Amino acid sequence: MVVVAKTFSMKVGLRFFSDVSAELRKCTALISGYGKQRDVWRAIDVLTSLREKGLQPNVVVCSALIHACGTGRQWRRALSLLADMQEEYLHPNLITYNSSISACEKSQQWVPALQVLHTIRQRTFRPDLTTYNAVLSAFTTSHRWAQSHAMLDEARLEGLAPDVISYSACATSFEKAHQWAQGLGLLAEMRRHGIQANVITYGALVSACEKGFRWPHALQLVDDMQHHSIKKDLVTCNALISACEKGHEPELALKVLSEVSERRLQPDNITFNAAMSACEKGMRWERVLSLLSDLRAHGLKPNLITCCVVILACSDASQIELAWQLFLEMEESGLAPDAPTVSRLLMECEQRLLLDRELALLPRIVALAGRRGGDDGPG
Repeated sequence: MVVVAKTFSMKVGLRFFSDVSAELRKCTALISGYGKQRDVWRAIDVLTSLREKGLQPNVVVCSALIHACGTGRQWRRALSLLADMQEEYLHPNLITYNSSISACEKSQQWVPALQVLHTIRQRTFRPDLTTYNAVLSAFTTSHRWAQSHAMLDEARLEGLAPDVISYSACATSFEKAHQWAQGLGLLAEMRRHGIQANVITYGALVSACEKGFRWPHALQLVDDMQHHSIKKDLVTCNALISACEKGHEPELALKVLSEVSERRLQPDNITFNAAMSACEKGMRWERVLSLLSDLRAHGLKPNLITCCVVILACSDASQIELAWQLFLEMEESGLAPDAPTVSRLLMECEQRLLLDRELALLPRIVALAGRRGGDDGPG
């Protein structure tokens, strides 16, 4: 009888264990599904429901929920879950920690990402390349390009080999900090290590050169892309058009714009604004107006930059009536022109003795001057 009782007890125990395991797998799948939909709150409800049944989540369930919080830009909740795991004596694994860093990275929170990296080092785990890539990605908007590059060296000291994802994240940090020379040095470093740059790497470096007014370098980078059969994306094309604009090369800017259409990329306001600005600086006001029509034909609405560029182009060409009409349309659509645009329009009206328009523009000048004075004053 004792043997039968023990056998029965073991069967019940195994069945219970099997049921619990199935429930945990089901919860993990549900949380992962909600995470893909960026529905963090439903994912959290799954965990709450599990606890209401008297069951405790395991590391896999918690890791899935931390990952879901990351995709939903809920980095604080992700770190709170990580802390709860430690209090409940659930031992996070490297996947859990990497998901926590990734949650910080997706919300551009580099400080807590570094704190989690520090926690990993205090444990028995060694960071892997996924860890370092997530931290590097967190640096992309922080302007801490030197720290980003140092992280590559740190990964090597751990016996890891940074890949194209690592370098692309580092290149983006250089781009945000306008460090074009360091960016080109990074590309040379990639080549020394036998790593082929991808479109993200090149896009970041082209943008860095554009921001540093180094348009010949930007063109050279694009030539390198073509040599390695890497197709330009819209980000790269926009950066290249802006580089041509800064280099006063309207023909090159228009050539790149035509490539956007040829590659069946969908141009945006940045694309057209940069091309129009290049043409405005090249004294090609008719082409500016043509691009304005193209912008509208693509279902885009002129924004503040668009209108200011078009007004300046018309003013440069002494097309005061067109410039004035655009100014009125701009105000009707709720766009407030900037100081250079209003000043230029005022100057053109003064030269043509258009007193009524001068009087209409003066209050705008006074308002812009007051706004600038307020910005420069003590906070």
